[in-house]
Amino acid sequence: MWLAQLLCALTAGALTAATSKLESNSPFLPPGYSNKKPATPQPVTKVNGPLSRELEFRGIVQMKGIYEFSLFNKKLNRGYWIAENSSESGISVRNFDLDAMSISVTLNGRTEQLTLMTATDSPLPVAISTSTMPTKQPSPPNIPGLTPSTTKKQPTSRVIPRRRVILPKKK
Repeated sequence: MWLAQLLCALTAGALTAATSKLESNSPFLPPGYSNKKPATPQPVTKVNGPLSRELEFRGIVQMKGIYEFSLFNKKLNRGYWIAENSSESGISVRNFDLDAMSISVTLNGRTEQLTLMTATDSPLPVAISTSTMPTKQPSPPNIPGLTPSTTKKQPTSRVIPRRRVILPKKK
């Protein structure tokens, strides 16, 4: 009896060791992969200055080794694609930092670091009309020479046309 208990304990210990080894070193995962998830660093929220109230840094594209940046002027309601180390409409872009996703922008003699806008999960607010009262139709203008019978009146209810069903001829 004690031999069976000892054999069960050894088997359970071996299975536990093999299972823990498989969990940490799975043959189905790529080499060097560990099951432990690294702690994701929290993004640093950098408060932009007064220039950020006028300009938004919205996007980046790299074509043929040249970075271009999407900037949106909120006051003019206009967007620009400006290449690095160039300017357009008085907006100059310099010093792109890929790690911080920021650029140095100069506008009207003021220089400031702008960071790339991030997407949010919150939905946009939806405007809903709460008015359920019917609106009164304006009366037609009183024009001399036109009688009320000659002015077109809008139908108050929608008329749905009837369907015509054609049955096959009986033999």
